[in-house]
Amino acid sequence: MKTLILAMILIAPTPADVDVQSSLCRFGNQWMISGDWNGDGVDGPGIVQESDAGLEWFLRNDPGSGAVDVQFSFGPKGAMPVTGDWDGKPGDGAGVVLNKDKNLRWQLKNKLELGSPDADFSFGTSATDIPLTGDWDGKGPTGIAVVRNSGNNLQWQLRQTPDAGSPFTIFNHGAKGDGPQTGDWDGKNGDGIGSTHRATGLEWKLRDSASAGNATKNFTFGNGRTDCQLTGDWNGDGIDTIGIVRIVDGKREWQMRNSLNGGPADFTFTF
Repeated sequence: MKTLILAMILIAPTPADVDVQSSLCRFGNQWMISGDWNGDGVDGPGIVQESDAGLEWFLRNDPGSGAVDVQFSFGPKGAMPVTGDWDGKPGDGAGVVLNKDKNLRWQLKNKLELGSPDADFSFGTSATDIPLTGDWDGKGPTGIAVVRNSGNNLQWQLRQTPDAGSPFTIFNHGAKGDGPQTGDWDGKNGDGIGSTHRATGLEWKLRDSASAGNATKNFTFGNGRTDCQLTGDWNGDGIDTIGIVRIVDGKREWQMRNSLNGGPADFTFTF
């Protein structure tokens, strides 16, 4: 069965299959993700493939072409994948968020392997909220958040730790309908926030801190109609930057930038 799934993942959907959901994006039944899977400070790419059996994770430690380094099953069909350093130890773990009983149900796993979640709790409202993760104070572990449309704005509700409870801060940032993003944009004091707006180009508006206020960086990178977006530290310098994934000649082409501005990709690979 594993061999069949691996063969399926090598076949990419067409660009028309792009589906934007919150901060993540997918082509057909394949989510595009990133994370520091081995704790070396460099984020690698990942694909989470949904089938009737659930979610199958295919992860590569380095941002480049090559074989899958980690493969495992975790999460039921219909769940959204999330990633983060849930236990404060080197390396990101896996997670899924489900709509359950009018709440968002988070199931988090510290290790990248088959098995039961290490944490299982509710945070957020299923009908309206978008789940995100981030290290808001820069001290670890990765915390959680939900973002919802509030009037013409995005309302952020952040929690420092990956567990149930009240948000430690609530604020507005970004425009209704835009995709919220998180990352350590300046390499200081934890993750900031931002949003992407899909027009002809993919417009990025990022803020260095997780708080209300104007964006500190504004630029365009990617095609707003066909590309999936993601963020990560591709070179291990402690600063998160951006990337896009697009379907080219039937393959997933990852285009990454090591700086937070527009321009051509610094490097490109297929995975």
